[in-house]
Amino acid sequence: MTRVVGIGGGHGLAATLRAARLYAADVAAVVTVADDGGSSGRLTRELGIPPPGDIRQCLCALAEDEEMAALYQHRFSRGELTGHPAGNLVIAALAEMTGDFASAVDRAGALLRARGRVLPATTEIVGLHAHVDGGVVSGQVAVATTNAAIHAVYLDPPAPAAHPDAVRAIAAADQIVLGPGSLFTSLIATLLVPGIGAAVRSSGARRIFVCNSRRQKGETEDLDAAAHLDALRAHAGDTCVDVVVVQHPEMPDAGVRADLAALEARGVEVVRTDVVGETGAHDPERLAAVLGALV
Repeated sequence: MTRVVGIGGGHGLAATLRAARLYAADVAAVVTVADDGGSSGRLTRELGIPPPGDIRQCLCALAEDEEMAALYQHRFSRGELTGHPAGNLVIAALAEMTGDFASAVDRAGALLRARGRVLPATTEIVGLHAHVDGGVVSGQVAVATTNAAIHAVYLDPPAPAAHPDAVRAIAAADQIVLGPGSLFTSLIATLLVPGIGAAVRSSGARRIFVCNSRRQKGETEDLDAAAHLDALRAHAGDTCVDVVVVQHPEMPDAGVRADLAALEARGVEVVRTDVVGETGAHDPERLAAVLGALV
């Protein structure tokens, strides 16, 4: 039985989970809880729960009940609920009912008949900050949209306790997939939880970094694939990646340049292949073919 764990958040990790469902018998996601924008940020500030948005996206990617998944993704457009996806409110309600955020996520997954588990990296409330040219930027949204070069990111508090089930899932994995998704604000933010980063570094699984196909304005505007890998290793350790998957041919619009020699010089296996769909986002079926061959 192949066990796959995806790490990160948002739409990128959701693509990985949809891909993993096509070749793995057991799928789990370890998801960032650093988001402070939109509905997630409002619920964190008003209810004191970790942000549910990235978790909702991953639950829906694993859902067998497509009708229920569509309900979770419905975003209110009128009144005081404007901007809230229904699934975020479901998770918040279950957290209030159970008194435990991780249990709420499991129950939200059961309602979707999710094929696999979605696990918050930590159930503590954390903030994301970045050292940039000129000083410090605070908050996930501010970090993602800064125009200054990002040198390093960190969490506050700096050492939140990792969710024990997330650590166990990583330890039991045959394959760990890092990304794709926002480099600093999703992927690295997840690995900055000390217990999560340590579990990845000590894992005997094959650890695969799926590099973004496009540079993100602000966050990774000037980074090529080797610089993506360097930033990841600087925050999560030199031993966190065995294989790097990069898009080839390079996307015409803000595509991430992949210098094969520069990547191989960093001691990793490099897979250059076409893994995006018509929209430029990672295609689950193409990604599944690549990741399945790397098990």
